[in-house]
Amino acid sequence: MRVMEIVSGVGVNGAVMHALMLSRQMDLHGHEVTLVCRPGAWIGKQLEGTGVSVLESNMNRWPFTDLRAMKDVLKEKRIQVMHTHMTRAHNFGVFLCRITGVPSVATAHSHRLHPHWMLESHIIAVSEVTRRYHRRHHLIPADRIEHIPGFVDAHRFAAAIPDAAPALRSELGLPPDTPLLGAIGDFLPRKGQLYLVRAMPAILKAVPEARLILAGTVRKPEYYARIQQEAKHLNVDSHIIWAGYRSDVDRLLAALDVYVLPSLDEMFPVAVLEAMSAGCACVATAVGGTPECALNPDALSLVPPANPAALAEAVLALLQNPQMSALRRETARQTALQNFAVEQVAPAVEAALQRIAGICAV
Repeated sequence: MRVMEIVSGVGVNGAVMHALMLSRQMDLHGHEVTLVCRPGAWIGKQLEGTGVSVLESNMNRWPFTDLRAMKDVLKEKRIQVMHTHMTRAHNFGVFLCRITGVPSVATAHSHRLHPHWMLESHIIAVSEVTRRYHRRHHLIPADRIEHIPGFVDAHRFAAAIPDAAPALRSELGLPPDTPLLGAIGDFLPRKGQLYLVRAMPAILKAVPEARLILAGTVRKPEYYARIQQEAKHLNVDSHIIWAGYRSDVDRLLAALDVYVLPSLDEMFPVAVLEAMSAGCACVATAVGGTPECALNPDALSLVPPANPAALAEAVLALLQNPQMSALRRETARQTALQNFAVEQVAPAVEAALQRIAGICAV
């Protein structure tokens, strides 16, 4: 199959990682993969040394310069199907489809009202919740959308170096036995870090030596400032490590006793799959597609969103019960490896792309 992956994210996020892992897998499986990204995008650099061809484009629809250039590439490379990620890429793919006749398949990593969804040749939803959203709000026919779960490089996170935990704790200036919980994700209101900070007084009352590490890119400075102010107001700021962006997420996860995802909204959280792969005991809010990660109920503790008391109770249940925590860690790891590893899921995406390419070629 000759496929063009088009992704418009410049930095690192779940959709970009999805496109990167899938491109690598399809290359390994013998497909001819061309990845189109924006100039200077992070993903382009990650594919150096692979068989994936990387092209840069601003993906502008007006003037028609970018569309004309990509039309020529599609013809030259005899691309059979396009696969797009994120809104700018989705729109670009839809226009190219109309110009060239090459089918465009969009992977829905989020739920946003936008007319391009109704123009896609096919849609892959990363969660059942996402599939239902697009069926309901965009009136997508059942035969033009399917659910294929998101995936993770599970073996990377499962293969953490044995001494990663004590080494990272030493770097953070923490004793080896410090109870450490953490949340990793961009600082955005929907990520809910504020509620985790509000849970800290109850957690510290029961486990005074506990520490919380918050890592991620500050996307909304005003929200980040609000979280810090709340931490000071609650007198828990001295127990919080503000780690910023981390490129060594696998090491960080290996050091945690409990991983927490306090989000208010998620379609399918790759961050939880990473934590599960690393063998973390996980607590997450039961929003969007997050419950779909818990194929085994013992793999993940689910709590209501925007509820600090529930977060604190679930975290303490794990910190204070080593036997439960150990069971949760192993169950989480096995669930991720057996159901959400990219090697397990990518073939379903490849089959969908091949099917759409074949249908549209008839």
